[in-house]
Amino acid sequence: MGRGFKRFKAFWRNCNWVQKTTLAMSFSYVAIFIAMLVLRPGSELFYKGFQNTYQIIAPLWATICCFVYWAKGKHETKSQRAAWFFIGLGCLSFTGGQTTWTVIESVLGEEVPFPGLADVGYLGSYPFLLMGVCMLLYSQHIASRARLFLDSAITVASLAIMVWYFLIEKMWIAAKADPFLDKIISASYPIGDFLAIFIATVALKGCSRQSSLRRSIGFIGAGLVMISLADGNFQYMNLVESYQTGSWADWGWSFGFMMIGFSSISALWWPKQAAVDKTQVSKRLRNAGSMLRVVSPYLCVVAALGIVILDDFAKDRAISSSVYIEAIVVFFLILIRQMLMLAENVSLSRQMASMNENLESVVEQRTGQLVALQQLTKAVNNTLNFTEVLIESTRHSRIALNASGVALWLLKDNGPGIPSSPYLRTIDGINGIDGDESLTKALDEMPLKTGVESILVRTEFSDVWNCLRAPLTWQNRQIGMIGVLRQNGTFAQGDEQLLESIGIEIGTALEHARQHADALAAADHDSVTNLLNHRAVHQRFDRMFTETRDAEKTLAIMIVDLNNFKLFNDTYGHVTGDQVLKKVAKVLNEECDANMLTARYGGDEFMVILPEASAEKAHMLATKIRGRLQNEGFSRPSEDRTVPISLSFGIACYPNDGQSRHELLTIADSNLYQAKNSDEGIVFTSESQRANRELRAEASFEVLDALVTAVDNKDRYTRKHSEDVTEYALWIADELGLSEETMRTLRIGGLLHDVGKIGVPDEILRKPGRLTPEEFEVMKRHPRLGELIVGGIPGMESILDAVRSHHERWDGHGYPDQLSGEQIPFMGRLLAVADAYSAMTTDRPYRKGMEFAAALEEIRVNIGTQFDPQMAHAFMAACERRGIVVPVEEAPVRKAA
Repeated sequence: MGRGFKRFKAFWRNCNWVQKTTLAMSFSYVAIFIAMLVLRPGSELFYKGFQNTYQIIAPLWATICCFVYWAKGKHETKSQRAAWFFIGLGCLSFTGGQTTWTVIESVLGEEVPFPGLADVGYLGSYPFLLMGVCMLLYSQHIASRARLFLDSAITVASLAIMVWYFLIEKMWIAAKADPFLDKIISASYPIGDFLAIFIATVALKGCSRQSSLRRSIGFIGAGLVMISLADGNFQYMNLVESYQTGSWADWGWSFGFMMIGFSSISALWWPKQAAVDKTQVSKRLRNAGSMLRVVSPYLCVVAALGIVILDDFAKDRAISSSVYIEAIVVFFLILIRQMLMLAENVSLSRQMASMNENLESVVEQRTGQLVALQQLTKAVNNTLNFTEVLIESTRHSRIALNASGVALWLLKDNGPGIPSSPYLRTIDGINGIDGDESLTKALDEMPLKTGVESILVRTEFSDVWNCLRAPLTWQNRQIGMIGVLRQNGTFAQGDEQLLESIGIEIGTALEHARQHADALAAADHDSVTNLLNHRAVHQRFDRMFTETRDAEKTLAIMIVDLNNFKLFNDTYGHVTGDQVLKKVAKVLNEECDANMLTARYGGDEFMVILPEASAEKAHMLATKIRGRLQNEGFSRPSEDRTVPISLSFGIACYPNDGQSRHELLTIADSNLYQAKNSDEGIVFTSESQRANRELRAEASFEVLDALVTAVDNKDRYTRKHSEDVTEYALWIADELGLSEETMRTLRIGGLLHDVGKIGVPDEILRKPGRLTPEEFEVMKRHPRLGELIVGGIPGMESILDAVRSHHERWDGHGYPDQLSGEQIPFMGRLLAVADAYSAMTTDRPYRKGMEFAAALEEIRVNIGTQFDPQMAHAFMAACERRGIVVPVEEAPVRKAA
C-alpha cells in the first residue's frame, strides 16, 4: 500500500493543472453522487430533479473527451481514429436521451412516456458504442478476431440464457397486451445490454494483443459492463414495478460513462507504450492464465445451463423445448469455436515451419547488414574531412544495401531570412549509365521528405529505377537525405530500417565534419575581415615558403598598410573603422587569385602572399588594388561624401630579397616604411636598390650575419638555434600584441643574439660534455663580446639590449651583469625565454633535445626565478595555441646552456 501511495504521489506531481483539475472534479462527482444516494436530502421532487440533471454530466463529459481525442490524439490506424468518433457519438446520443428524460420529468413535471424521444437517445447510443469498440479491434488478424468473437459469444450466451429465462421471457409475457412495437423496444434494451457485454468481453479479451490500447479498452469494457448492469437492473425493477428515479441502479450509467471518458482522456494525456513481457512472471502462472482463458467459456456455459435446467425441472419435473433450443445453439457455437481453433493451430504450425525455413537466411542477411553498418560507421568516423565523409558514405552505403547507385541531398543555406533549400550534393555509381542524364535531372528535382519513402523514377530510355530514401539527421534535426537506387528492383522492410540507421550515422558524421571545418575556419580567420589571421598566415607562409624553396620557384609577399587608419577611428568611431577594414578585405579577395593568400597581419596591416610571382607581378597587383580603393573609397550610409582609402605596399621576393622567410618579412617591412613616405605608395626592391642595400648591408646586418655564419661553421647548432629563437621570440611578441617595429627589432636581435660566440674558443664551443667552471666563465663572456661587435655597427643600437641581456635571470643570478626583475631590459627578458626553450629542445653533441612539452614544463617551473612571469606566461599561451599543451610529470630539470 505504501508503494502504491508513493506511485500516486509521483503521478500526481507529474500532472499539469488541467489534469489535476479534471481528476479532482471527477472524484468530487463520484463523492457527491454517492452522498446523494445515501443521504437523499431535500424533497422527493428536488432529489429526482438533481439526479436527472446530475446524470447528464457524465455522458456529456465522455462525449467531449472522445471528440477531443479523436481530433487531437495520435492513432495507429485510421480505423482507430474513426472508432473514437463513433464512441463519442454514442455518448452524445445517450446525453440527448437523458436530457429529454430530465426535461419531461423534472422540468415539465410529466411522466416520461414509453416508448418516447428519450428511448431514441438511449437506444441510439448502442449502435455507435458497439461500432466504435469493434473498430478499435479491427487491426487484429481475421482468424484471431473470429475466435475472439466466438469466445466472447459463448461467454455472453451463458449470461443471455439466464437473462432470457429469468427476465426477458417474463417481460414478454407480462407485456402480452401491449402493442408489438412497445414489446420490441422493451426487448431492445436487454438485447443491447447483451451486445454491450459481448463487445466488452471481446475488448477485454483482445486488449492483451494491443498493449498500447490496453488501458483504454479496459476503461471502455468496464464502462460498458456498468452501463449494461444498470440497464438490466432498470428493466428488472420496471418488471416488478419498483423503479424510481435516483435509485441505487442509477450509478451504473454515470460511472460507466465516466470510465468511457477516461478511456479517451487518459490515452491523450498519458499515452501508454507497448509493454514487454515481464520475465519475472513465472511460466506456471502464465500457463495457468492461458488455461483459464481457454476453459472459461465452457465453464460459463455449463453453469448457466445447469441453473436454467434445474430451475425449469423444479417447476414441473420437465425441461421445456426453449431450454433445449438454447442448449443446442450454445453447443453449436462451441463446435464452430473448436473448428476455428483447429484451423488456427494448423495455420500457426505452417507459419512456424515457414519461419524455421527462412530463419537462417534472415539471420544471415541481418548479420551482413549489421557488419556493413559497422564498417560504414567506422569509415565515416575515421575522418573529419567533409569530402572524405561524403565519399566513404556513398561507397559503404552501396555495399550495405547492394545498390546500383547512391545519391545524397543536403540542405543549402540561402542566407539570412531565406529558407534553406535542398540540392543534390553528390552521386555515386549513377553518372554515365547508358549515357542517361535524365535520371540525374530527376534526382536533382526531388524535394526533401521527413520520412522514409520508396519512389519509382522513369528515365528517357524507359528504364525504371526504384529509389529508397531516408532522412540524414543530427540530433533530431534533418540536414538532408540519402537515397539508394536499384534498376528494376525492389526494397524490403529491412532495407528501409537499415537505410534509416545509415542516415543517422552519416548525418552525424557530416555535421561533425562541418563543425570541425567551421571551428578551423574560425580559428584561422580574423573575426572582422574574415581573412586569415596573423597566426594562420604565418603557418601557411612557412609551409608555402618551404615548398617554394624545395621546388626552386619564386614567391612574393606584400605587406599592406592602411594609411591614416587612426584618423578613421578617431573621426567616425571604431564601428566605421571596422567597415573600412572590411572594404579593404573585400577588394583584396576580389583582386587576388585563388592561389594567393590574403590575411589581416595586424591592426591596420594586411599581407598578401603570391606563389610563383615576381616583384613586377606583385607591383602590378598592388597598383590595381591601390587605385581601385582610391577611386571607390568609403562612404557611410548617412552621407553622400566618399572618403578615399589610401594604402601603402612593401614588397619582397624570394630568392632575390632573402633566403629565409624572416629576411623576406624584414625587407618587406623596410620597403613598407619607405612606401609610406613615398608618393607612389608602393616599394619593392629593384636591381639598383638591391645593389645599394647589399652595399649598406656589408657594413651592418650582412657583416653581423656573416659572423653568425662563421659561428655556425664552428658549431652547427648556432644557425638553427638563432632562427628558432627568432621564431619563439615572435610568438611572445604576437601574444603580447607588440608593434611591428618591435617585431622587426626582434627578428634582427634573435638572429644576432649569439654573435659574440665568435670569440669563444672552438674546444669550449664544441665540447661534447659539461663545461668546467673555468670554461663556463669563458662562455659567459659572449654576451659582452656580442654587444661590442654589434655596437660598432651603425643602426644596430636597438638590438644591443637583446644581445647583452638574454642570459640575465629574473632572480639576479644570470650573467653578465647579475641584473634582476625589471632591471633587465625588456628585449633581454623576452629573448631569455625564447633562448632557453630553443636550447632545451635542440639536439647537441652531448645530449638529445628535450620534448617540447617537457621543455615547456621546465619554463613553467622556473617562472619567477629564471624567467620574467609576463614573458613566460605569454610564451606558454602561444604554445597552447599551437598545440603544445601536454602535461608533463616529473620532467627532468635541465638548465639552459
